[in-house]
Amino acid sequence: MDYAIYLSVNDGEEGFRIPVNPPEIEVKGQGQGNTFNIIKLGEINVIKEPKLTEISFESFFPAQRYPFVVGEVLLPPARYVEFIERWKNEKQVVRLIITNGAIDINMLTSIEEFTWREKAGSIGDIEYKLSLKRYVYYAPKKVIVKTTTNQVTVQKQQTRPNTKPQPKVHVLKRGETLWALAQRYLGSGARWREIANLNGIKDSQVRRLPVGMKIQIPSS
Repeated sequence: MDYAIYLSVNDGEEGFRIPVNPPEIEVKGQGQGNTFNIIKLGEINVIKEPKLTEISFESFFPAQRYPFVVGEVLLPPARYVEFIERWKNEKQVVRLIITNGAIDINMLTSIEEFTWREKAGSIGDIEYKLSLKRYVYYAPKKVIVKTTTNQVTVQKQQTRPNTKPQPKVHVLKRGETLWALAQRYLGSGARWREIANLNGIKDSQVRRLPVGMKIQIPSS
């Protein structure tokens, strides 16, 4: 089975499948170790938190359905370019899903680089290169130290609003399972336990969930 690459934003409200699988996908994850030379101890390496994973690949958007095109839906090449350019300009967080490959990937990313050009010799086809970097939500706190003549006071600056989306709520319908919800919202049915843990559902209750129950879905 061919592997599949999906790009989407806003919990799947807008997105598409890459129509022509790239010949290779580069996944780069580097550490941030610093090397020091200490007298009498020699060279040591201080390991820090690893850098964010970077994923890049090259392919093209076809103007016609070649035999190697994958997926049922084929958009005009300019439409794919429009999606990616708009997401990049609007600083959208893009979910990248790669399935049926050597390693399945499901992560939130930011668009770091997107270049494209009309493919030589093929009217309408557009070649492109896309580079993505793993995105992590954050809400940093700042502390301001004020000094006076007789004392030092510490004042906390207002916390930056947390832009991480709140869990989505799904109303359970007849025949639906946590596995199906995990496959639909998280890209992998194997992540059903994340939904169970978030909702306090015990293993003994998984097969007896009532219709109409409100299920919270993890945001990532």
